[in-house]
Amino acid sequence: MQREVLVTGYELVAPDALDAATLFRHIAEGQSGLRAHPRFEALGFANTAAGFLDAAQWAHIHAATAQLPGITPPQARLAEFVAQGALARAGLVPDDFRDLRAGLFLGANKFCADSRDFAALCPCVDSVELFDLDRLLDEVAPVSHPYARRVDQQTQHLAERLGVADQISTHADACAAGTVAIGSAFRAIARGEIDIALCGAVELMANELPYYMFNSLGALCQAELPAEQQSRPFLRDRAGFVLGEGAALLVLESRQHAERRGAAALGRVLGFSALSEAEKMTSSSRDGGKYLACMRATLDDARCSPADIHHINTHGTSTQANDSCEAKAVLTLFEGQLERLTLTANKSAIGHSLAASGAIEAVLSLMSLSEGLLLPTLNYRAEAAEFPALRFLSAAERAPIHTVLSNSFGFGGVNSSLVLGRA
Repeated sequence: MQREVLVTGYELVAPDALDAATLFRHIAEGQSGLRAHPRFEALGFANTAAGFLDAAQWAHIHAATAQLPGITPPQARLAEFVAQGALARAGLVPDDFRDLRAGLFLGANKFCADSRDFAALCPCVDSVELFDLDRLLDEVAPVSHPYARRVDQQTQHLAERLGVADQISTHADACAAGTVAIGSAFRAIARGEIDIALCGAVELMANELPYYMFNSLGALCQAELPAEQQSRPFLRDRAGFVLGEGAALLVLESRQHAERRGAAALGRVLGFSALSEAEKMTSSSRDGGKYLACMRATLDDARCSPADIHHINTHGTSTQANDSCEAKAVLTLFEGQLERLTLTANKSAIGHSLAASGAIEAVLSLMSLSEGLLLPTLNYRAEAAEFPALRFLSAAERAPIHTVLSNSFGFGGVNSSLVLGRA
């Protein structure tokens, strides 16, 4: 029999927000975290919009993690900062994990260098302007060198910091990585393999190289709009997503373990699924069938029906294909339930933080459950909606909900969903 899994702590950092309470309040008030990125402006990009962590946020993060070596890479420093908040909320300290059957599950797609990092390669270019890999390999890079960093650097840092030894994993499942990390922790606890886990994701890709990559795919917003208006999920005139970044971590525990130590529950994880498809690298089947299968599998795992779901936190990237596929899947699965069902799309306010997006959205969903306050989709206008049968909120709304379905559908065909419940 599966054990019940509780959420006992969480924290996040997102554009213009150093904690979950601030981000939740900003979105509830209709405040966007999207703005012109100084780096993009300096490089002369046609579209400078991004959801990025600014200099003031980084100064605060560095001050709060001053105990770490100066060479600690930014992803690991951000993970440390968010972990401090999540553990404090759960009534834990790092050393507590050393004596527990514990796991660590983090989503992170890659260390993404920027043009300044590439300048470090110049000494390895020969006289005919070819890159000499042997020269790079012959020179042992110091720990601080950007090419000595790894995709799992934040996982390594937190594993050492917490002393976790039972289960440690890094999930690189594109835009679904944060959700898959949470779901993997949920499964391990439910099966009795561990009693407690720290899970979530960290992503810092709001720089020029991801911009070049996603812009070449036509995925970034192509419309000439102010930064805060560019993410327009599910509208007819949506024109692509806005790059974002951030991190969110959750503490999950079995109910038995949480009750033994007197921890307060902030919510529950009720179900999870992760299904891979072989459709296309950048989009799913246009009828929404693959997303539909994922959501159905998640509801089955949670032992609930569509009638049991009160609210959906959509993946909602604002790209034509993704929003259309997700909308068609929701329309099919929740046929006959649409009048009472509300939906939101958090990326409208903070952009698409890729691996971190699902973890951030899970935290915001848990807060909606506990606060009884549903968050709006910024820039949403019912008269401009492509799918008017879906009740997206354009303003925050009070409602006593008990369950949320949170979706994450990643490039490469990794689809995942969570069902979250009130404590």
